[in-house]
Amino acid sequence: MQIKHVTALALARGISAQTLQDMLAQQNATLSILNGFLEQQQALFNNIANTADITVLAPSNNALSNLPSSTVDRVSSDPSFLSALLSYHILNGTYYTSNLTASPSSSIQTLLNATSYSNVTGGQRVIAQTSSSGAINLWSGALAPAVVQAANFNFSGGTIHIIDSMLSMPSNLTDTLLSNNLTAAVGALQQSHLAATLDEQREITVFAPNNGAFDVIGSLIDGMTADDLKRVLGYHVVEGRVLYTGLMGNDVAWETMEGGEVTFRREDGDVWVNGARVLGADLLVGNGVVHVIDGVLNPENASAVPNPALSTPVPAFSGASATGGIPFTTGIVPPAATSTSGPQATITVGPSVVSAAAPARTGAAGAAILLGGAAVLVNL
Repeated sequence: MQIKHVTALALARGISAQTLQDMLAQQNATLSILNGFLEQQQALFNNIANTADITVLAPSNNALSNLPSSTVDRVSSDPSFLSALLSYHILNGTYYTSNLTASPSSSIQTLLNATSYSNVTGGQRVIAQTSSSGAINLWSGALAPAVVQAANFNFSGGTIHIIDSMLSMPSNLTDTLLSNNLTAAVGALQQSHLAATLDEQREITVFAPNNGAFDVIGSLIDGMTADDLKRVLGYHVVEGRVLYTGLMGNDVAWETMEGGEVTFRREDGDVWVNGARVLGADLLVGNGVVHVIDGVLNPENASAVPNPALSTPVPAFSGASATGGIPFTTGIVPPAATSTSGPQATITVGPSVVSAAAPARTGAAGAAILLGGAAVLVNL
């Protein structure tokens, strides 16, 4: 995909004189719905316009015409949600396409600091990644990437990038795992009474085994006590650190909630945690990040190392075998519908899991409802 850029000559001419309102108006053919909405929300717009050193991720007309019904309903009825959602579309800093992404990916702070939606230091993040085709993808809570369609529309306070879909604010850990069909992980956390704790805890990194990983050690599950299970799951959590892919490093160990250490390694283009391969990285949650892995980690086997030659991982638990069923899923309701988003399994740079599809308003219904709402006076 080729991104439309403002020419260097255009950038050089009178950039300091261009206000945010001016630049948005110049792109009215693509941003007329957003502009109309912001005209109705003057106090909200003024807060954005008076903020310096920012990057505005502006949803296109098509993006706003196809909002999920749940988003439209909340925007229409919840002023705090509206303020938070718009804050999530503003990056804290001026990021041009030349410095928006890094290898393998960039985690970028937004202005979303409201504690109801963000429990991480410095503001909730979006993940920026350049695809093999050169497109810039922005990953948010729903794992449906917003693609930068046109970029580098500079104004006095920063720059604007036009994106093809709305970003979605990250949910809590339990809801995010469930919506991505990680039902065994949800059930295990609930059975160990860790789910509520981790939903509320500030700044965590979670390594979530997929359902197949729990199945592989199914023969040992019945023999685990509640304390055993809690210890094993605690070994999958790093507290006080939000370790996005770009911050993991290579051959670096981090202490876990359980007390032992897990080691990150990079081999053959993949990221590994001990001997488990990261299948889906940088799944954002309200209080941190989740990485989906293909094995259950064992605190008694911290020396496990990657074996890229094996297509099927060796269980970290000696003597474990599959039972043909997925443990911990009794009473756990999976998503009603799923759709695949993002890079697929074994690709560890950028999100890669199955996520639930939300119904969308047809045609311009979403935009009409959005613009028809009452004026809201909120502060970013």
